[in-house]
Amino acid sequence: MYRRLCAAMLCVWFLLGMTACGNTGRSAEDTSPPADSSSLQGTDPSGSEPSGVPDVPEAEGGTAGIKSTEQNPDVSEQQPEVSAPAQIEEPTPAQTPQSTQPEPSIHETQPEEQGHNVLIAYFTWAENTVVEDPSAVDVDATISASVLAPGHVAQMAGWIQSEVGGDLFSIVTVEPYSSDYDACLDRAADEKAANARPTLTNTVSNMADYDVIFLGYPDWWGTCPMAIFTFLDSYDFTGKTVIPFCAHGTSGLASSVRDIRAALPDITALDAVGVQRPGMDTSLETARSTVTNWLAGLDY
Repeated sequence: MYRRLCAAMLCVWFLLGMTACGNTGRSAEDTSPPADSSSLQGTDPSGSEPSGVPDVPEAEGGTAGIKSTEQNPDVSEQQPEVSAPAQIEEPTPAQTPQSTQPEPSIHETQPEEQGHNVLIAYFTWAENTVVEDPSAVDVDATISASVLAPGHVAQMAGWIQSEVGGDLFSIVTVEPYSSDYDACLDRAADEKAANARPTLTNTVSNMADYDVIFLGYPDWWGTCPMAIFTFLDSYDFTGKTVIPFCAHGTSGLASSVRDIRAALPDITALDAVGVQRPGMDTSLETARSTVTNWLAGLDY
């Protein structure tokens, strides 16, 4: 009886031991994380994503999904939807050339979008006087030769037109100035003292069409001839660009540019150029080179 009891107890202990071993093995399998879950924990920090492809948020799959299918082929069988995020990134390289095509350069678009209508208005003594006997004028004299056409300022106007195009307009007074230097000088002084506005013979009928006006004149008594201010008073220059140029003696531009800006407060006035009596005090070659370089500096 005792032996039977011992044998029965041994059988019970043996069965209990076998049961415990079996349950332990199943628990280890059931509680381990799925293979695909461990592979989706994060992206390889070595930066193995294709160059130039933008990052995709992990919520959308990103490159982590791509890597997990490469490292564990079973994942694609268990959860085929993991490989779907690859479709988000594949079109990106093909789209990149379209989004990075260069825009047309400024030089290609400027003639159509930024073209200017240019007027070159100028006053010159040679076109505002009458010389009874041109042959009697001493062309070697610094003062007297200024009365002969084309005149210093008109020469500069022609050089500007050859470089930038545009229309020429000569500012001419109804009452001509004397061809005698001293007499002309006296009248100019009187007009300046009186802040006169000499009447002009002609007008620009389409001034509204021009957005850039080159304005040329000689230096008379440290400023522009009063006929220039008649011209400025005759039109609406609001929003226009005015670019002065001057043929002068030894006094240079003097206060002429400042006076132009004071007369036209609502304009853009660019830097002026002054040349000392082209073809006389300054050789024509040097004078024209000065004008050309000045225009280049203004980007015209």
